[in-house]
Amino acid sequence: MASVHQRYRIIEKIDAGGMAEIYRGEAVSLEGFSRAVAIKRILPSMCSDPKFVSMFLDEARLSMQLTHGNIVQIFDLGKADDTYFVVMELIEGLNLRRLMQKSIDTGKPFPVPIACYVTMEICRGLAYAHEKDGADGKPLSIVHRDVSPPNVLLSKQGEVKITDFGLAKAASHVTGTDAGVIKGKFAYLSPEVVDGKEVDLRTDVYAVGIMLWEMLTGRKLFAGQTDLATVELVRKGNVEKPSTLRTELDEELDRTVLKALARNPKRRFQSARALEAALSAYLYKHNYRVTASDVGEWLRQLESDTKDAAPFDVLAVLRAEFEAAARSQRIDMHLGQRPLGPTDLRARGGATLPIADLLGKLQTLPLEDLPPTADSPSMVPLAERLDAPETLPEVRGLPGQGKSSRGAWIGVAVALAVVGAAVAAWQLGLIP
Repeated sequence: MASVHQRYRIIEKIDAGGMAEIYRGEAVSLEGFSRAVAIKRILPSMCSDPKFVSMFLDEARLSMQLTHGNIVQIFDLGKADDTYFVVMELIEGLNLRRLMQKSIDTGKPFPVPIACYVTMEICRGLAYAHEKDGADGKPLSIVHRDVSPPNVLLSKQGEVKITDFGLAKAASHVTGTDAGVIKGKFAYLSPEVVDGKEVDLRTDVYAVGIMLWEMLTGRKLFAGQTDLATVELVRKGNVEKPSTLRTELDEELDRTVLKALARNPKRRFQSARALEAALSAYLYKHNYRVTASDVGEWLRQLESDTKDAAPFDVLAVLRAEFEAAARSQRIDMHLGQRPLGPTDLRARGGATLPIADLLGKLQTLPLEDLPPTADSPSMVPLAERLDAPETLPEVRGLPGQGKSSRGAWIGVAVALAVVGAAVAAWQLGLIP
């Protein structure tokens, strides 16, 4: 796609999803003036869905009414090549999800003042949207409903901006909300959303509280193994104090975070502005001074640390896991004729060593008991048969069992020999 409009020029694709893709572009005027912009374009395959197109247009119309320093500005809406696009402010930086991941990767947790400052900036943008009036002077009653780390952008200068009001619900919306449909990223929903109750601006406050908790602790708050499990965790709304996971945090900040995450909306901060005020008071009381420049500087430090990080050593990780498993006696270091060690990981790949599978197969082999015969009416347990030679019927003075008995014991011996040979061959790398 060389161009989506005669006034816009595409430079490169910078992101893509299942419904739309985002390009870096230029807005070119007749006088030759150009401005860097981001262009969000609906995928052609989605344009056949009138409902999605309506939602996309609703987002564009709504966002064009929002002009605030903490909200990504929408400049234009158009149609080209049988698809729709919006032209928006280009933010040179990264989103909050990537920033939190870099914090974890480098082992540098969010500084408390920066986590509070970023949260306050998000609250400022949301408060503006929540309180925005329409052209007729009536409140638009906007609720973002998808406040989450990917939708919070941070520039290299430390600016914090909210984007993607695609799920926002406003009184002036053309497209209604489907009853019983859960919208938004599951890990950042509020309990009232998963319970199917009516939502208001306090739903956005709850999502902001989740992000603050995660910035402070470096962990996911609601992370089930499946989407359904995550939704169930959100429904229960059990939240651990951040200070239990990061000892430098104090009870005052705990109270602020837990109030933002109150399961009952009535006990929550009643507005984003109220949460912003609480965090501002906390920073002032503890003499924390932080600006956008501080945020930008911290972002640059993380970028530098990430570039200088040592390459990931898979073998070292596997070796550590192997040794930890051996210390906890979850594996036998002397299975077979020679001890196992980290060199086996290099030769065969520690992630695929089927030790547990092999032991399971040994347990399922038909060696538990010998079938009873006329001379020996009761079964002889395997442990007794392998314990010592005197456990055999002949040694204990019992009469021999004839050819049938000898045949059974020969079968047992052959089976044990085959298993032993297979184990040895597998450890030597002769068989996969």
